Amino acid sequence: MQDVEDDVELIRSVAHRDREAFERLYYRFAPRLGRYAFGMLRRREAVDEVMNDVMLAVWQEAPRFDERVGTVSAWLFGITHKKVIKMLERTARSARELPPEEVAPEPGEHPERAAIGRELGAAMADALAKLSADQRAVIELAFGQGQSYQAIALALDCPVNTVKTRMFHARKRLAEILDERGHP
Repeated sequence: MQDVEDDVELIRSVAHRDREAFERLYYRFAPRLGRYAFGMLRRREAVDEVMNDVMLAVWQEAPRFDERVGTVSAWLFGITHKKVIKMLERTARSARELPPEEVAPEPGEHPERAAIGRELGAAMADALAKLSADQRAVIELAFGQGQSYQAIALALDCPVNTVKTRMFHARKRLAEILDERGHP
């Protein structure tokens, strides 16, 4: 609960143009927001552009944040989601056509385990890329960011039942895609 209260205090300070509070907010949330954006866009340069847009919006919109409506986290993911969708609409090529970036193995990781992990990661990235943007968003927010259905609904500006429906269809579609590829 303390983190949530700290987040609200940070946003209030940002609303009063406190640059140090803005910097703390950035370092607290940018990694999670960036991972979410990358899961949707699959291109580092697009993620960098989205994150710049998100942080500019946070700086400009902080005075309008209303803690009675939702958490700072849900508000930030909502801004990020909207910026990601705008980026997807702006790009000439679909995110589905872009290969995922390679992830380097952990130091000391067994080569066979690393290869299996890369194969499974590639299969999952391919499967996620075949989902609609709305379905991919609920998967990324729920499993990648640990957000509750309520927080996802606030971030995506839709009812909780819509989140549940998208999650149901996304999980079903992921299972079908992975099954077609021979992955359980």
